[in-house]
Amino acid sequence: MSKTIEQATTNVAFTPYEISLCLHDVRRTRMWKEAIEDAVRPGDVVIDAGSGTGILGVFAAMAGASRVYCIELHPRFVKLIEHLAERNGLSDKITVIHADATTVTLPERADVLVSELLCTGQFFEPQVQVINHLRKQLNPGARIVPQTINSYIRLLDAQEMLYGVKIDCDSRSVVLDDDEPVSTRVLYDTIDFSDEHRLIVDTTVQVQARSTRLADAVLVEGQALLAPGIKTYPTRFLYNPEVIFLKEPLELIAGQTYDVHVRYPYGADTLDATIEVSKH
Repeated sequence: MSKTIEQATTNVAFTPYEISLCLHDVRRTRMWKEAIEDAVRPGDVVIDAGSGTGILGVFAAMAGASRVYCIELHPRFVKLIEHLAERNGLSDKITVIHADATTVTLPERADVLVSELLCTGQFFEPQVQVINHLRKQLNPGARIVPQTINSYIRLLDAQEMLYGVKIDCDSRSVVLDDDEPVSTRVLYDTIDFSDEHRLIVDTTVQVQARSTRLADAVLVEGQALLAPGIKTYPTRFLYNPEVIFLKEPLELIAGQTYDVHVRYPYGADTLDATIEVSKH
């Protein structure tokens, strides 16, 4: 069996149901497999941070890594990663570390860091915190997957009524039939993992109103560059658009430019984000 190092320090954020959905999102997982095959070279030491089912760590081992450290916080999946490694004849290459990837210390430095903690706008997931911490344990010239993350925003006249109920008190990861984009779409955040990154989004961008009507929400979209030529696209469980309702809706005038101020820590709940719209 593959080795297990115990070092769990924080609470579990995602359920077995959600982690299993990631594995069986075939389009998403194939993208990651291709990026890992591009990044890993024979003999590399690889970190798979936030390993989940361990499938990305298995891809790294199959691509020629000499050792793969799968860091996973959920005790159920620590066991399953071990079984996955054993059933694929990779137990000698894969070590499972039961730990928080934002604080763990590894036995050796690595050549590749893989971390699939992507979420639209980088809400909910500690992708930035994990990579900031683990980059200190990489060898010079190490490769990181993903390389960059871009986040985009536009104003929305959002559908509020559903099932005869007014539902505008929470964000949602689905665009409904009556959601109408009412401004241009702009880039508001870029995360570049070639260097340590700040932990907070705090920016103001300008959008232009497409029509004269109410803006009561924003639509946030994301895309990551996993490896040269390999960019993500929305799949069943990856980068679905995020609709976030504004605390202060605004009546827009067609052609007018508006400032959109966005502020939140990476990994925060959408409910804790500050998003304000004003006339430019």
